[in-house]
Amino acid sequence: MQNIMKLSAQTRHQEQKTLIILSVFLIVLILFSASFLMVLFDKSFYDNSFEKLGVYDELGVQGTRNTLNYLINYLTSENTEINKTEQLTVFEPEEKSHLQDVKNIISWVKATSIAAAVLLFAFIMRLSTLAEFRPNIRRILVCAGISTLGVLAVLFILSLNFPAFFNAFHQVLFPQGNYSFPDYYLLIKMFPQGFFKGFANKMFFHTAIMGLIMLFLGHSFNGFLRKTR
Repeated sequence: MQNIMKLSAQTRHQEQKTLIILSVFLIVLILFSASFLMVLFDKSFYDNSFEKLGVYDELGVQGTRNTLNYLINYLTSENTEINKTEQLTVFEPEEKSHLQDVKNIISWVKATSIAAAVLLFAFIMRLSTLAEFRPNIRRILVCAGISTLGVLAVLFILSLNFPAFFNAFHQVLFPQGNYSFPDYYLLIKMFPQGFFKGFANKMFFHTAIMGLIMLFLGHSFNGFLRKTR
C-alpha cells in the first residue's frame, strides 16, 4: 500500500514538473508571437521607419500608406486574395508569391498563439487540482520571464551581424528561396533591410518588457504567498 501511495505521489510530482515546463514554453511562445503581432499592426512604427529610411521621399506619403494598408489587410485577413485585390497589382508575380508565403506564416503565428493560449489555460486548470498550485504558478512566471529574456539575449547577439541574421532568418522561413528581389522592385523599395532591423529591434523591446513583467509578477506572487501564510 505504501509503495502504491509513493508511486502515486511520484507520478503527480512528475506530472506537475511536466506541466510547469510545458507552460513555460507556451508562455515564451505566446510572448514572442504577441510582440511580433504588436509591431505588425503598429502604424506609427511604419510611419517612423518609412520617413527615416526615405521611403516616403521616393514613393510618396499617401500612395505608400494606401499600399501598406491594403497589404496589411491582405496579410492578416483570411478572405483576401492578392490577385483579386486591385490595389496590390503593383507587385510583380514573384513578389506576390513571396507575400503569399508571408501571409501563410502570419496565419500560422496567429493559429499557434491561439492554440498555445488554450493549452496554457488547460495546463493551469490541471495544476490547480494538484498540490502547491500557487508556488507552481510563481515558478512558471519566474521561469517564463527568465527563459524569455534568455532566448531574447541569444537572438539579440545573433542579430548584431544583422545582414547574416536576416539572410539566415529568411532561409529558414522561405527555404524555397523566393525572397531575393532586384532593388527596383516595390517590396525592396518599401521594405529595405533597415526596415526589418527596426522591426526586430521593436519586437525585441516589446518582448523584453513582457519578460520583465513575468519576472515582476512571479516575485510579486512570491511576496503575496508569504503574506497569506
